[in-house]
Amino acid sequence: MSEVHVFRPRFGRWLAGAVFVACGIGFVAALMGAPGDLLAFTPMLALLAFGAWAAYWRPSVRIDDEGVVVANVFRTIRVPWGQIRRIDTRYSLMLDTTHGRVSAWAAPAPGRYSLLFAQREHGTHLPESSYVAGTVRPGDLVSSDSGAAAYLVRRRWEALRDSDRLVDDGSPRDVTLHIATIAGFAVLVLAVVLGVVV
Repeated sequence: MSEVHVFRPRFGRWLAGAVFVACGIGFVAALMGAPGDLLAFTPMLALLAFGAWAAYWRPSVRIDDEGVVVANVFRTIRVPWGQIRRIDTRYSLMLDTTHGRVSAWAAPAPGRYSLLFAQREHGTHLPESSYVAGTVRPGDLVSSDSGAAAYLVRRRWEALRDSDRLVDDGSPRDVTLHIATIAGFAVLVLAVVLGVVV
């Protein structure tokens, strides 16, 4: 079992890249403009780029021997395998655990229009726990972010379940706040406000 998988959203990374490029172009334009433009626009551009990084570039789902690590925008939650009771994909990858639910920002379920492009094979050969009442949800399709992440989690979870190695030792869930990210947002929002006022 020594595989480690790290899942990051495909569309989110493209979106973040587009925002980075747009902010870079805006910064160059501000440099070429009046001196006041640079002071007025730089904090807003920095906030947009930082927000894109925090919301769409950094979030991830990591699957390793110890459990699932869900890195969201403001916190990271490590869920041991033994604490997972059910894996769902209604709105995003969601782990129903002994300490409550954990949703993964990095693995949203698909929108209704993305289902138009789904192919039959995207819903076949899935782990057994994917099938609810004999069918799969749109969020379980491996062509979606939620489905791709759920496939990796369910495959490992089912292997442990079937070999009777899902043990909950009662330990508390490990939650880490992203203090630097929260502080970064606070500083940049303050800089934007000061740039508008001044």
